[in-house]
Amino acid sequence: MYQQIELKDMADYLEMIGFRMHKRDPNTEWVANKIIMLGAHPCVIRVYTSINPDDKSRGVGTDAIRVGVFDGVNPCNWLFGTKRVNRTQGWKANMFQRIDYCEERIKKGNFKIDLIKLSDDDLEHTTYDDKPENY
Repeated sequence: MYQQIELKDMADYLEMIGFRMHKRDPNTEWVANKIIMLGAHPCVIRVYTSINPDDKSRGVGTDAIRVGVFDGVNPCNWLFGTKRVNRTQGWKANMFQRIDYCEERIKKGNFKIDLIKLSDDDLEHTTYDDKPENY
């Protein structure tokens, strides 16, 4: 069953496990990033929170939480993703499983760099580094 997720709940949880919250730009959802090193090479785990710029969770059936990894040296390079996290009562546990999977896969080096090139629009993730309002 769908569960509304507040920005504060999402931010508190993700920051507790080492992520930093960001707005990619004023018109897109909040994301959270965590850098994991593969030797000397940084990889970034990103959580697309499905929380809109107005700090409200998206409606039922509109979008799921997504977790994936991109190259920390060249953010154009998307490395791999996981299956979606539905916004249900168990969202924290399910999201943690996806994050843990990403961390373990990075540690094992079980992927190729340069798999997918992202568009310039997807590179806007570094534009804003805001703390959630009303936090």
